[in-house]
Amino acid sequence: MNRYNPQNRPKRHPPNGESCQCKPSTTEEGDNVKSCGDRCLNRLSYVECVGNQTLKSGDKNPYWNCNCGPNCGNRDMSQRQFAKCRPAREHGKGWGLMTINGVKKGDLVQEYAGEIIDEKTKQERLKEWSRDHPNDPNFYVMHLEPGWYIDAREVANMARFINHSCHPNCKLVPVNVAGQMRVSIVCIKDVPPGGFLCYDYQFDTQHGEKFICRCGAENCCGTMKGAGKTEDKVAEKKTKKQLLSEAKARVQRDKKFLQCVYASEKDRLYLTGPVVPGADTEKAEMVAGGPKERYRREAGGIFLWRNANAVARKKGERRSRQNLAFQCCQLGTIDVVPFVKG
Repeated sequence: MNRYNPQNRPKRHPPNGESCQCKPSTTEEGDNVKSCGDRCLNRLSYVECVGNQTLKSGDKNPYWNCNCGPNCGNRDMSQRQFAKCRPAREHGKGWGLMTINGVKKGDLVQEYAGEIIDEKTKQERLKEWSRDHPNDPNFYVMHLEPGWYIDAREVANMARFINHSCHPNCKLVPVNVAGQMRVSIVCIKDVPPGGFLCYDYQFDTQHGEKFICRCGAENCCGTMKGAGKTEDKVAEKKTKKQLLSEAKARVQRDKKFLQCVYASEKDRLYLTGPVVPGADTEKAEMVAGGPKERYRREAGGIFLWRNANAVARKKGERRSRQNLAFQCCQLGTIDVVPFVKG
């Protein structure tokens, strides 16, 4: 759910006084058939149904616009009928949102929820974030209605994990719920179980080069900037040589990015470094050498496979020293004084 500031929040939209003419839900062959489908007047107007069978228009609730009851099919947002999802690591994109049971076309996936702020607060937070985090251009501010925005950086739900794509499987749909505007995320194509959700961010920014897109789609435009998809005339003016050089540069950037991704994954698999964490660089204690003598008592019950090779190597060195001492004993004593005098 969105978080509102009681002293600074958007005003509720007044009711339009219209109601849908849908019939209440019925039962056919044991299956519940929900009312207020695709032809519902409220659904077509992006307004969620409010009210029940016992109320009449304008009675107690001024936003009453439906008499089909709670089994109405146009109340997913207020009843929080979201698809089952969970955050998961998406290759090359960090965290993403994965479906558990799959999502059908037209189903409600999630609501983009956060803290509702005004234009002034949005500008202050963006400036503060760019000043304190110059190397992190990511932000989670979404337009709600004129003059108001949703900030999902600190207050958010699982919709915050959905990644961008130039070939998305979801879209954003603003919905009026009892006078309050809310942003729903609706699926536009079937997504199988275990599939990742995505939508087009369409960032409103003048620095599109900072928001590089790596969705991998055939129609990828290389940026998350919304205006970048409509600048076809600028692309037509470029020569083939310029387009080829830009494509090569983009390939090189993608290669470097993939190398960084593979390196980070490898580091996550091998979190143990060669040196003991916190040790002095001049007197660094190597991890491969095992625990030091002063740590042996605490680490007595720990066994690592790499220590087996070290133990075998020490035993081999001890045997070689014993063999050398035995050979010296067989040769007898040697008087080194004459050699020194000579």
